[in-house]
Amino acid sequence: SDLKLKFLRSKIGIVSQESFLFNASILDNITYGIKDPRKEDIEKTIKQSQCKEFIEKLPQGVETIVGERGQNLSGGQRQRISIARTLIRNPEIIIFDEATSSVDNKTEQLIQKAIFEITREKTSIIIAHRLSTIRNCDNILVLDKGQIIEQGDHDHLTNDQNSYYSKLWKIQTGTLFTD
Repeated sequence: SDLKLKFLRSKIGIVSQESFLFNASILDNITYGIKDPRKEDIEKTIKQSQCKEFIEKLPQGVETIVGERGQNLSGGQRQRISIARTLIRNPEIIIFDEATSSVDNKTEQLIQKAIFEITREKTSIIIAHRLSTIRNCDNILVLDKGQIIEQGDHDHLTNDQNSYYSKLWKIQTGTLFTD
């Protein structure tokens, strides 16, 4: 209660399930709201968010117009630009809210790689139903009906064959079949 809301918000970045992009260039979408962004910060952010490869293939590169709500890009590309927009602000805490829920497996892998790189240096809260997204987290809280029912890292939670997390993991990896 002692912290100013503006100060608190400056320390937290959010990457939500639905990424909103403006009908502007990739660069403008990444740097939205930042006065005089440094070229080095932009380049680092593009690389960290796994955007570099697809941006380099575009005819206008970072100056490519994404279209209304990013319609000229794939879901994974939009999501990675959303990650870049968050990263360039260099928040101390990043919340990923279902950041891989609406992408294909290959794109999910790229986003997971970006998240893994980012979370080494940041405090991150990752909300996910796809357990592969949180597999490398230091501490996993398993919620059921709003209550924490299990806690630990992936290995700890999967070693207990009867745990809720372990059963979910087996279902998602195809090693447990349900009726």
